[in-house]
Amino acid sequence: MERTDIDMIESSIQTGQKNKRQSGFELLRIISMLMIIAMHYMTKGMKIEKLSIDCSMTNVIYWIIYALCVSSVNAYVFISGYFATDSKWNLKKLIRLWAQVLSYSILVPLIMSAFGAFDLKGASLSVKQQIFLPVTYEHYWFATAYIMLYLISYVLNVAISKLDKKSYKTVLLALIAVFCGFKSIDPYLIPWDKYGNDMIWFIILYLIGGYIRTYGLPFTDNKTKKETARFGLVIYAAFSLITFLIAYAFSFIVRSTGKLEYYMDMTYCYNYVAVLIASIGLFAVFANMDIGHRPWINKIAKYTFGVYLLHDNIVLREKWQHLLLIDSAQGKWWQIFHMIICIIIVFIVGCVIDLVRDGVFNAFAKTGKSRQ
Repeated sequence: MERTDIDMIESSIQTGQKNKRQSGFELLRIISMLMIIAMHYMTKGMKIEKLSIDCSMTNVIYWIIYALCVSSVNAYVFISGYFATDSKWNLKKLIRLWAQVLSYSILVPLIMSAFGAFDLKGASLSVKQQIFLPVTYEHYWFATAYIMLYLISYVLNVAISKLDKKSYKTVLLALIAVFCGFKSIDPYLIPWDKYGNDMIWFIILYLIGGYIRTYGLPFTDNKTKKETARFGLVIYAAFSLITFLIAYAFSFIVRSTGKLEYYMDMTYCYNYVAVLIASIGLFAVFANMDIGHRPWINKIAKYTFGVYLLHDNIVLREKWQHLLLIDSAQGKWWQIFHMIICIIIVFIVGCVIDLVRDGVFNAFAKTGKSRQ
């Protein structure tokens, strides 16, 4: 997730008119990050039980919420491909993105260690590799996948600009069939499948975003932007529910036979077909949202990647939940409200810290220029 420093998926999204970023897309960044925090609250904090273990109403509700949130990452990456024709490959942007990842990866553990909240010296070699070589050793899987995507984005942009519609569609459908369609009907683990947590899937999402920008979507024909946004909302809601229902149905099979647990879990992967379609619907909502240029939305969206890098840092991803007393809320009727409050707290704290980091980076950049 990244922006304006290189905010999570491209720092400078522009409308092409007056170089102003479209606030609908920036709002998508914000909503997506809130969804991501919600998923981390449920899986790393309260640790929701699998549907095959717990089919209580409470657990079902949380899995429905998770289904509504899981499409957020795909929608985020769509933004980068959508604006591919307007963007230029920039080495400084890549360096700035890499520096942002490094700053969080290294400084957070150092600060935690200084306050006695983390034993850096006693950490395993694997942990130290993730801290000091975060991209290579996937401290943040998203950051690694996105940086790798950015490295080859110039080639992808050339391909998008050169391919005719028929060829573009053929290549795209073939990729979706292999990396999404086939795994979505195969009930067994495919050795090379990374569940959508890799550069290959990001490339496909990037190309989908580029296709939508260039040729639109079938359901946009003869529809106003408002109608398209509404239809996108229906697609998003319907296929999010389908994601849950398929997992729920397979949970009964798992409980009765002990088989197909992999398929039940796989329905919530980023490269599962229902999740992909829900993601397209979610993207369509914000792509057709006519809210104009809202500076305050764009300002907040600028720091969303920092929110991700902070709360999913290797030394914090299992701790912030305890700091926010998720254990005490576990199983209580009011936990849903607790989750909402925690999401807001994590988001605000993350934005404020990244605001400070951005200011420090800019100050160093200005100092460097003044010395030249």
